[in-house]
Amino acid sequence: MKNNRVLTLFYHRINVFANDYQQLCVSPQNFKEQLQYLKDNYLLVRFEEDWNQLNSDAVAITFDDGYLDNLQFALPILEEMQVPATIFVSTGTMNQAKELWWDELEYLLLNDNYTSSYFQLEDSEFGYRWDTSTWAYRENCYRSIHHLMKNFVNPNKREEWMEQLWRWRGLERKARKENLTVSEDECRILARSKMISIGAHTVNHPSLAVLNRADQEKEIASSIDRLSDILGEQIILFSYPFGSYGANYNEDSIKICKRCGIKKAASTDSLLWDSSVNPYTIPRKVIRNWDAEEFQKKLQEYWEGV
Repeated sequence: MKNNRVLTLFYHRINVFANDYQQLCVSPQNFKEQLQYLKDNYLLVRFEEDWNQLNSDAVAITFDDGYLDNLQFALPILEEMQVPATIFVSTGTMNQAKELWWDELEYLLLNDNYTSSYFQLEDSEFGYRWDTSTWAYRENCYRSIHHLMKNFVNPNKREEWMEQLWRWRGLERKARKENLTVSEDECRILARSKMISIGAHTVNHPSLAVLNRADQEKEIASSIDRLSDILGEQIILFSYPFGSYGANYNEDSIKICKRCGIKKAASTDSLLWDSSVNPYTIPRKVIRNWDAEEFQKKLQEYWEGV
């Protein structure tokens, strides 16, 4: 049996923002330098390939969420440099003027135009009053509600809370153009590129382990079915939102993926792939906005298991 390894990297956005609170963005310049280093030093493989057939260590590139800037800024660089990547798309914000939930939450709580000194969440189980009189208090409120939305509530309750927040801010719900995800047509453009493979990433980007089996089924199967309809082909790749086994996905998630025809699924467990790894728990390591020197250092740490 071959003992080659694959280091799978995961990105989110290729863009530049003054305030990148979630640290999701890699600048186009840094992204290009990172790809050049990878091309010069590693075999680059597609996520969907049979890695058991490789004769050397390799690197695979993936993106989570399906932000529009994957098309605007990542795709031209990937095509110019002839580097393959897989983009895992959440379908719930497609063709809608709606941001992914953590971006909405950040907009509502972490900008400076405030008139209220507190936010009262009305909920029979998680109701609480947060002080919002200073930025530090609002950041605490953001972190608390983000934690609850991610780890304890389903998408329906999350939506109810978001509506409360919009009413509290006294604002009409809207989406910022720079935070949109790809539309159906834009997803087709991505899929037509020889450098891009498309995978599913649920509908509403929940932590699947929070949901019961039936709700997991809806999130996984509906996203796969919609992407299959959009692209006219079977979707065989999947990425678990947040991606940590036990905390964010479980055996039910894996079984549903198998039943839906998924052949490979990506986690965020920070390990290297080898031939012993379950194809439904492919580990990946996150990439931040590092320049070439820091990127090289981080990759060395990743290969060494640091």
